[in-house]
Amino acid sequence: MNKLFEIENLACSYDRHYRPGLSKVILEIRKLVIPRGKKVFIVGESGIGKSTILETLGMMNNTIVPDDATKFLFYEVGDNPTDLVALWRHRDRELSSFRLRHFNFIFQSTNLMRNFTAYENIALTRMLQGYSQKSSFERARQVMADLGLDHIDESRMTQELSGGQQQRLAFARAILPDFTVLFGDEPTGNLDSDNAVKAMELLSEKLTQFDGSSAIIVSHDMHLAVTFADVIIRIRKESRPSKSVNDEISYYGVIDDDCIFTSAGDRRWSNGSEAYSAEEFEAYLKYGRI
Repeated sequence: MNKLFEIENLACSYDRHYRPGLSKVILEIRKLVIPRGKKVFIVGESGIGKSTILETLGMMNNTIVPDDATKFLFYEVGDNPTDLVALWRHRDRELSSFRLRHFNFIFQSTNLMRNFTAYENIALTRMLQGYSQKSSFERARQVMADLGLDHIDESRMTQELSGGQQQRLAFARAILPDFTVLFGDEPTGNLDSDNAVKAMELLSEKLTQFDGSSAIIVSHDMHLAVTFADVIIRIRKESRPSKSVNDEISYYGVIDDDCIFTSAGDRRWSNGSEAYSAEEFEAYLKYGRI
């Protein structure tokens, strides 16, 4: 298997003065290998750490709480990985350059720039990567047509578009540039089912065209996940007594081998110990049982 991320013994917390056993851990990644060139969906109940893992993998927020046993590696090419724990200690410019080369992002809130045209919003990241405005706009035109936005011309401002059109525009912006990994936090959450399927089909085509590119997507849509994912990570909820006020029970998310399900062919899913049909697996993801 060609690795993309390899993680062991990584705790994630937003407490900047983290103290083991006292600070609040949001997510524990005990063991996780994400393969290259795949669509990986992350699912789980609210508050379990789904957005946290995107922030951690995408180097958007320093949630990393390493210890001597922590491994957090990103494989760009071959067997010489980047140590992402060490990268956080570098200057902001180096970290930003790394993200620009490898990562792209799409969120449920579109984060579009209202003082830019639709085309400028889509093409900007690709232009920052060194491509010309002409070639970037030409690619933008094709992607917009694929998403049913071909009626929008180059002078149209972002704020003139409907909410659904802006969501599709944000999706187009995310898949237009070159990337090693596309991170999506509920990227189809505001789209109707037809446009959600169309967007995922376009993303699948993009990954096929650019060998080695991957997508890591948080979603509450279990049917979409089972339909399009190659790998599904179901974050497990665990509890432990808090050592803070009143010894209240605290909950946090856990990822280990049992949480990783892969498509086993014939529309079946397995984590190595349990196997499900697509219908059974979708029910399991929704309800925790078949």
